[in-house]
Amino acid sequence: MITALDRYVARVFLRAWVVSLVFFLGLFGVIEFFGDLDDLIGTMEEHEVSPKHLAQFYLYSLPTIMTEIAPFVMLTASVIAIGRLKRHNEFMAMVLTGRSSLRVAAPVLVLVVVFIGLIVVVQERVTPRVAVVRLELEAQLFHGGELVIDEVPMRDSRSRQLVARNYHVEEERIGKLNVSYWHDAKRHVHIEGVDAVFDEEGGGWRLKGGTSEMVQGTETIVEDVAFVPTDIRPEDLLLDHLDEFDLSYAEILDRSARYPGKPAYRLRKHYHVTYPLSILLLVLLGLPFALKDDHTSRWRGPMLSFCLCLGFLILDRVMHDLGTSGAINPVMAAWFPPVVAGSLAFVLLDTVEE
Repeated sequence: MITALDRYVARVFLRAWVVSLVFFLGLFGVIEFFGDLDDLIGTMEEHEVSPKHLAQFYLYSLPTIMTEIAPFVMLTASVIAIGRLKRHNEFMAMVLTGRSSLRVAAPVLVLVVVFIGLIVVVQERVTPRVAVVRLELEAQLFHGGELVIDEVPMRDSRSRQLVARNYHVEEERIGKLNVSYWHDAKRHVHIEGVDAVFDEEGGGWRLKGGTSEMVQGTETIVEDVAFVPTDIRPEDLLLDHLDEFDLSYAEILDRSARYPGKPAYRLRKHYHVTYPLSILLLVLLGLPFALKDDHTSRWRGPMLSFCLCLGFLILDRVMHDLGTSGAINPVMAAWFPPVVAGSLAFVLLDTVEE
């Protein structure tokens, strides 16, 4: 049952959430803006890029930025809300009505879950749609032209290694394409060509000036090649270049099924589930320190909370990088941090006084 006290705690949290969101967005924006300031000034002067394009670039970057800063925003807002209630002795008054500490903080947890749900919706529905536009604006702002991806290495379902260099996204044209594979146990094939475009009917890339070198022992056979069959399509090259938070779960599942041997996609398939869960676990890790009474220093609890959660984020990033590189099992890399955090949160919440 939702009571007047629940609504009051919810309002306190929402105000703290707005303050936290503005703070971290501003901090992130300042770091990004001044980090790119020299490039921006040079590009805007040389290519006459309008401030409108700059505003659009940061606007289209907003969904990804909000997803990345969500753990800090949620944790900070929760700690600030509980701290405000304690500072004005409102928390103690609510406890004296017969509520436990966790029951007083229940509206905070409910709103955190709601916001996590909104983040998931944005990540699935909004971010993939604006990611390509953001990349195109980034190319105009920082490179003064169309979006060209320097290099995209991929392996197709036939275990052929493709390296697309200077991929022109708007034209869907590869400036230089290299393909390497073993024809059999003894013969290695290397194909190279320029200005490759995808042939929908043929199911592959048509090359200009393409050559094939087949090496067998000391003998090398060179032939002209005009077509390379593969299931790697133009959109695959673009999506492989995007960050993991720019892809929807359906896109990650599709690529995970098509390229089961690629650790990055296996990790992303699970990480899209564990990342939202980790945001909730961070709040659960931080709340016990905020809820406990500490008469020595009112800042001790929040500081311990942030230090513990910072350690969790570092562990999460380290495991993520190890899983992406294939150094450890991707499934373990995705689930190990939330399992550890969940276990620790359960123990800490049990220490909170009723």
